[in-house]
Amino acid sequence: MKSFKNIMGASDDLNKRIEKIKQNVIKDPDVKEFLEQHQYQLTNAMIDEDLNVLQEYKDQQKHYDGHRFEECPNFVKGHVPELYIENERIKIRYLKCPCKIKHDEERFNSQLITSHHMQRDTLDAKLKDIYMTERDRLDVAMAADEICTSIANNEKVKGLYLYGPFGTGKSFILGAVANQLKSKKISSTIVYLPEFIRTLKGGFKDGSFEKKLERVREANILMLDDIGAEEVTPWVRDEIIGPLLHYRMVHELPTFFSSNFDYSELEHHLSMTRDGAEKTKAARIIERVKTLSTPYYLEGKNYRNNWILSYEVYNGLKS
Repeated sequence: MKSFKNIMGASDDLNKRIEKIKQNVIKDPDVKEFLEQHQYQLTNAMIDEDLNVLQEYKDQQKHYDGHRFEECPNFVKGHVPELYIENERIKIRYLKCPCKIKHDEERFNSQLITSHHMQRDTLDAKLKDIYMTERDRLDVAMAADEICTSIANNEKVKGLYLYGPFGTGKSFILGAVANQLKSKKISSTIVYLPEFIRTLKGGFKDGSFEKKLERVREANILMLDDIGAEEVTPWVRDEIIGPLLHYRMVHELPTFFSSNFDYSELEHHLSMTRDGAEKTKAARIIERVKTLSTPYYLEGKNYRNNWILSYEVYNGLKS
């Protein structure tokens, strides 16, 4: 058994170690600043009782130095500690660090455009990059900008129906609209329709059909790229395109289209299946398209190579 003297000696050593820790903590510049700011509220007993809180505060980074969220050194990742007094106790809480705020914003922005089978240059398009040397493109760019502003103001709008020959920039403009909405923190979904329909067919095998269709059908803002390029079957027309557009029309959800066909040509395309011509069903779909959109024709000059070249040059300059 230890003698009383040895026990007291051990206790003295412990007290000395605690006092040393205390002095080390209260000398920390940030802790010292807190103690000085609240000197009339604090007592030595409070400091002794909540020394562990002060120690936790001292051991963390309080001032943002530009680090990324992934590199945050604090106990609670992406947060900075703050001391406060409540009920005569020193307490600590954690506030969002600028690295966390930036991380959350980047993550949110990355989810603003949902794409299905779209080319990268389309997803990076901007309204300012649309060639406006011709009147039709100027009109489309102005209309798109006005629609985006109206959507941001929670106004009911009709989307665009962009049609014209291959390579005239219809898909690019849809991507530019998506990015314009993204700049206003508005989410959108852009879909290359022929490939999306093919993936829906595959959804029967893994049970994902209904979920995939629902996500697109109920999208906040929807852009259907290249409608009319899909193979028309009664199932595609009557079970996919028709119900999807009916849902969006009934719920007044902004919907944009691109196509090589004008309204009448698209109607003819949708009427022709292996079962023969079904004009009534096709006409019903076209009425929904007309209700949802305003047509804009883009002239026949092929801008595709110019856009791709400009995009590659731009990325080459960046790197």
